[in-house]
Amino acid sequence: MRKLKLPGRDKTRPRLDENDIRLIKEQGIDKVKDDADRIVERKLKEPDSDPMIPTAGNPIYKAMHACNATSREQLFMSHRIRPEKELADAQIESVKNLLTRWIVREYNFYREEEREKQIKLRDFYSRR
Repeated sequence: MRKLKLPGRDKTRPRLDENDIRLIKEQGIDKVKDDADRIVERKLKEPDSDPMIPTAGNPIYKAMHACNATSREQLFMSHRIRPEKELADAQIESVKNLLTRWIVREYNFYREEEREKQIKLRDFYSRR
């Protein structure tokens, strides 16, 4: 199965917040991958599944919204995974990897943005 393409990063897409970062730090990326596997299996495997994907509560949900992977129709439109058949193990693995890569990328962006905020605050206070 091919590697699915990560979406661009813009203001309209979900971002990880402090709660998501805390959860990732506490649980570790392996637990996040397990959650992704479980959620993708439960919400997207069957062709007739009609998932209601929340927008918060777990970083996987935000990743699903950001990566256009909240329904079989979205998977088809964005990633060309056919909605008629049950997802094969390789397809589930590809979706899980896409979501995990998005979370890791956003986690790194979050850390970098926090570092930039600290530098700006330090510069502000040093000028006084």
